[in-house]
Amino acid sequence: MDPVAASLMLMAGLLHATWHAIVKTGSSLSLLAGMGLVSSVLILPFMFLVPVPAPSTWPLIVASLVLHAGYKASLATAYRSAELGRSYPIARGAVPLFATLFASLGLQQPPRSGQLIGIAVIVLGITGLARDRIHGPVDRRAFWAAICAAALVAGYSVVDGAGTRQIEGWASFTVWMIVLDSVAFFLVAMMLRGPALVWEIRDAWIPVLIAGTLGLASFVVFLWALSRNPIANVVAFRECSVLFATLIGVLFLKEHATPRRLCCAALIAAGLVAIALLKPG
Repeated sequence: MDPVAASLMLMAGLLHATWHAIVKTGSSLSLLAGMGLVSSVLILPFMFLVPVPAPSTWPLIVASLVLHAGYKASLATAYRSAELGRSYPIARGAVPLFATLFASLGLQQPPRSGQLIGIAVIVLGITGLARDRIHGPVDRRAFWAAICAAALVAGYSVVDGAGTRQIEGWASFTVWMIVLDSVAFFLVAMMLRGPALVWEIRDAWIPVLIAGTLGLASFVVFLWALSRNPIANVVAFRECSVLFATLIGVLFLKEHATPRRLCCAALIAAGLVAIALLKPG
């Protein structure tokens, strides 16, 4: 991954972990729906500045909408049953594996040796974080919801990676995708929560506004990086957010810091260095 993309992805990882922490502290479904509305309002003016997606791009947009909606629903389920320091690593830990598989099969983008080593080390570290059982075994429903979220993240990453490479450019796909995704998920959330959703969003307007702004910035950087780097490598590097989520959980959510968690964080850092610096082999 080029140095500029690596630096921006580190920043995006911090923003990503922060908005997840905000979502974890409230009603996850309503916060996710509300932050989507904030993102769509902020980016809506750019729809008049970018090309309309070509007909060949719309199947990718529709597929991505479905995957994004499923991911958010799975994430909300996981966060209802497990703390951030455990559910987040599970939800993110399997993503590089799924993404590597999907990118290899669907886009013929297998990672080369240096990047593959980095991906493996990151997955090892995140798996170790997820298996830290200081509070007992992970709730089974939360575990499978997080695994489902990981598969869906990998799926939409591959689809979005293809979308950002369409002839009209990454900016067109990004703007249209964010607006349509926000509207679609809000409708899904309304079906699940009913009119109470609107009141929940209104009551939590400050965290909704903050999370929506952070989520938008993080996702725009992610799609930009996907447009110019191998998908599996971008997805793996995105998991630097686990480091930030661990720190946020300890410092702000009062979760326990154990030697095991610190060692796993060091593994993740080593994997990030491998992806950023090792030459393809």
